[in-house]
Amino acid sequence: MPFPPIPKIPDFRRLKPRFGDLLRDHRTLQGLSIEDLAAEAEIAPVALSEIEAGTRSSPPKKVVKALADALDLSGEDKTDFFDAAELSSLAMNGLFGPGGMFGPPTSEKQAPAAAIFVFLIADIRGYTSYTEREGDEAAAQLTTAFTTMARAVMEQWNGRLVEMRGDEALGAFASARQAVQAAADLHERYITHAVAHLGLPTGIGIGLDVGEAVPVDDGYRGAALNRAARLCSLAAPGETLVSPGIVYVAPHIKGVRFVPRGQEYLKGFPEPVTILLAAPAEAVEAEAIAEPAESSEDPAGEP
Repeated sequence: MPFPPIPKIPDFRRLKPRFGDLLRDHRTLQGLSIEDLAAEAEIAPVALSEIEAGTRSSPPKKVVKALADALDLSGEDKTDFFDAAELSSLAMNGLFGPGGMFGPPTSEKQAPAAAIFVFLIADIRGYTSYTEREGDEAAAQLTTAFTTMARAVMEQWNGRLVEMRGDEALGAFASARQAVQAAADLHERYITHAVAHLGLPTGIGIGLDVGEAVPVDDGYRGAALNRAARLCSLAAPGETLVSPGIVYVAPHIKGVRFVPRGQEYLKGFPEPVTILLAAPAEAVEAEAIAEPAESSEDPAGEP
């Protein structure tokens, strides 16, 4: 009796990589940030971030083509890119969706998945002394106004106001570039409000960091959130302090210059953390011009 044919073992070297991984690899090789690629392909940065993380299916073919063009793909790379996008769409919408190969989703509560977020924490400087001087009612009016402007700014820059803790605002973003721009906008709005209402604290301090965090019932948990809080506590009124991760993800932001501030030991972190100031470009340039030039004379006074 003849033996049954031996099943063919698939060549795993030829399996297509996950579309999100392929997209991230090509983007990184091209030196593009998520914001840069999203702008060229006319897709929201948060959507692009979710596609790379695997929490969103691949976009329509028109957008996939725009991404391939922006990444300057051709030949086999372009073919693999389109194939991976199609497989991703099938996997997300067919195999694991309602009525797919694995049936309807289970009713059991799933564990929250970690994802990459940019955290912004802003705090009113001098709030405690202002409360002692002006009273609880004035302090409540200030925090209400601050909450309103923080929510408006974060939503304008595609972020979300996660929570308010008294005079402290916590926001989450998918884009480092938009988080830095939101910080600058929030400083400007607070100053405008303070000028219109004399006697208010002079400014806010902001800290920014990027990293993986896990959503929980009352917000998020992760080291990036803790670093953002520590950076916020070090920021003087009107300052935005950021981690190197922010600069790595979004090194070039129009109107912003990153100025090194040295290293600090932050509470809860065993190693010193490098700190940078996200400053308005015009302020940095003006300061550089104002610095006295080195004397061109020799010790004897001769030019």
